[in-house]
Amino acid sequence: MANDESDQRCEGKEHVMANVVLVHGLWVDGSSWSLVARELMNHGHGVTVVQLPLSSLEDDIAVVKRALAQQRGPVALVGHSYGGAVISAASHGADDVAALVYVAAVAIGPDESPGAVLEKYPASEGLRAVVADADGYIVLDPARFPELFADDVPRQEAEVLAVSQGPAAGACLAQSVEKVGWPERPSWYVLCTRDRIVTPEAQQGVADRIGAKVFVSEASHAVVRSRPSDVVEAIEDALTYAHGRPARPRP
Repeated sequence: MANDESDQRCEGKEHVMANVVLVHGLWVDGSSWSLVARELMNHGHGVTVVQLPLSSLEDDIAVVKRALAQQRGPVALVGHSYGGAVISAASHGADDVAALVYVAAVAIGPDESPGAVLEKYPASEGLRAVVADADGYIVLDPARFPELFADDVPRQEAEVLAVSQGPAAGACLAQSVEKVGWPERPSWYVLCTRDRIVTPEAQQGVADRIGAKVFVSEASHAVVRSRPSDVVEAIEDALTYAHGRPARPRP
């Protein structure tokens, strides 16, 4: 349910939003969005999937800003997991971003790092299974990835995801930014009740803080793979709600 603040921020928007920019999180890449992207494209939306370098939060923000600069017209900017921190920062001052959609994601505030947000809540099983190499790059223990990240994805697919994950620099979670965009525009949140990476408690706290309209999914952290239609439903609600039209009926 959307709170009053989110509703008020949506008032007056009459743009037809047909563009969606998708930003992945840690330990996956842009291909994780393939099912969501395909469904959005089938519904006639323009889709851009960003490939983050995961070398630092600053670098990741810059990549998303470049993707936004290529868009024409209003955009729904969507972030999964750590990607929520990236879209929080990249949306500041980006006038074409008309809605933010967070998917089991972290939203940072001014002068706040993604790691600082997560530290407000008890560490999840998944975050306790993060391992770092000598250079400070982190991955999720591949042996535990299927159960912790994607326990509702077919086992063979989850195992491939586990061995395909790219390491992320510790700077991704440690850096902060001065300004963020979510206070300036309406937000939506897909809350995953079976998530063992970003706990449902942490997700609810983030959603409450940013005044997001919440969609609940009985999914793991890999919701973009296991229940892509739940994610698409929230994105399309953002598109249609901001335009002031009735939401598209569910199939």
